[in-house]
Amino acid sequence: MLKAERKAIAVWVTISLVLIAGLLVIHNEVLGAGTPKSLASESDMSRVSLTERGSFPCGSDSGRSCTIFYASDGAVALAGNNEDYTNPFMTISYLPAEDGKFGRIYFGHGTAYPQGGMNEEGLFFDGATAEYVNVPYDSSKLAYDGSLILKAMEECSTVDAVLELYDRYDASGDWNGHYLIGDRLGNSAIIEPRAVIKGSGKYQIITNFLQSRTKPENSNDTRYHLASQLIEDSESLSVDLFRRILSATHWEEYGGAMTTTLYSYICDLRNGDIYVYYFHNFEEVVRINLEQELKKGKRTCLISSLFSYESFAERRFKSERIIGMLYEKADRNGVGGPEGAIALYNEMKSPDTGLTRYDVSERQLNSLGYRLLENDKVEEAIAVFELNVSEHPESANTYDSLGEAHMKAGQKESAIRNYEMSLKLDPGNDNAKRMLERLRKM
Repeated sequence: MLKAERKAIAVWVTISLVLIAGLLVIHNEVLGAGTPKSLASESDMSRVSLTERGSFPCGSDSGRSCTIFYASDGAVALAGNNEDYTNPFMTISYLPAEDGKFGRIYFGHGTAYPQGGMNEEGLFFDGATAEYVNVPYDSSKLAYDGSLILKAMEECSTVDAVLELYDRYDASGDWNGHYLIGDRLGNSAIIEPRAVIKGSGKYQIITNFLQSRTKPENSNDTRYHLASQLIEDSESLSVDLFRRILSATHWEEYGGAMTTTLYSYICDLRNGDIYVYYFHNFEEVVRINLEQELKKGKRTCLISSLFSYESFAERRFKSERIIGMLYEKADRNGVGGPEGAIALYNEMKSPDTGLTRYDVSERQLNSLGYRLLENDKVEEAIAVFELNVSEHPESANTYDSLGEAHMKAGQKESAIRNYEMSLKLDPGNDNAKRMLERLRKM
């Protein structure tokens, strides 16, 4: 491999390692839905910030992640969310009513860390990141060892009932976000760490600033003002209007961004319908009726499984994340063994996992091999390059890379054999010619 090419990979590796932060918060019920256990990263779990025993893991670009809005005009009550994050394994969970709890649907990271959803009573919630705020312990309130917002979804039908719940229970701790809640009756509220802002007009919006500290009119948040303008300019509220707002405020990965709009949804709180969009493709929609889906029983599935094809945006985004996953596994567990990077690779390639959209490329494996080689993990690099050769036997570059690793290991004959194979596949490979000349003089 040429020096310039290796330098480019080194830069790309660094970017990938930054991008991997916060990836794959996968929980037990999701694993049962077909996600390999080795895809669940310990460091990813540790990066989920607990807030009132819940979490707000919107994208790593937290200042520009997630747009959530609610509006009602007396005839309809709608809520919408763009989920901007780094985890391509986002889920949808159905929880039928049981033990006095309302049936509900959750989006996010399984039922342990849902990011938003709706219950069968027409109550909606979703959360977005914001600045950190410490809420001191309030001894006058009841203690609750769990997430109050999830308790609200289980027990409450209205916004007023949710706010009464928060009045009764202590919600102390380090918050890093806020919630928007809305009900089928036309009521909404923003629940912040130290404030509640009840809706007084026909709509409320949250992005990534606390409105108790910065008035919306004084904010420079473009997404907030764009959503507000579209609602203000509309003659009536509709699912199509909300779809246009989601499209206008979605986030795409470019210019070094760490996040993208992974999924979007609209809740019709009066009719119990949810409209789901995937990877900011607002031309294809999956409509879910909550009542009908809850009758099918408790389950969790990948949101991607609802859609018929993989868009270019999805494929590119996931490709960038996969190499980060492989790097992380190699750094923590090595290459070989049941918990190593090669085992993870084989799981991603297996049709049994349900992750058939995840295509691990020749370039990704080669990049992992060079990362190991440059960290003097030569034998592990050889194992990865050998895997790449077996996966891509017609590629001259895979043999060239394997030859380089054998050369660094002092394995002259193996190096010559692989450089010769590379040259056979690509007679114009000048690097292989130079390396063979050098090896034969040794």
